[in-house]
Amino acid sequence: MDRLFVPLNTEPFEDFKYNGKSFELRAYGRQYTEKHVYTGRKVEIRKGYSGESLHGNIGQVKTGSLEHVLSKIGYKKITPGAKTLSEAKKNIRNILGKKRRYIAFEVIL
Repeated sequence: MDRLFVPLNTEPFEDFKYNGKSFELRAYGRQYTEKHVYTGRKVEIRKGYSGESLHGNIGQVKTGSLEHVLSKIGYKKITPGAKTLSEAKKNIRNILGKKRRYIAFEVIL
C-alpha cells in the first residue's frame, strides 16, 4: 500500500517539525481506521497543500474514546502547546468535534 497522506494546518505541522509532537489524532472512520493506519506504513505529513512535507513511518496506533487515547499516549505528544489535560481535550474537541471514537498514530520521522 502507498503512503498515508495527512494534510495539516501550519500549527500542527510546525509542532511535528519543531515542538515534539509525535502523534496525530483523528476522528475514527474513512481512511483513519486500522485498515489504513497500521504500524510500519509510510506516512507523509504535509503542511496544507504547500508542498512542504515530512516523511516517516507509523509507529504505535491507539484507538478508543478521547480519554482512553490520551491516557495511553499523554496529551503533550498530541498537543504540545496545551498547558493542561483539560485544555488539550477542549482544543481537540473544538477541532475534531465530540466523537465516540478516535485513532491516534505515532509518526516516526
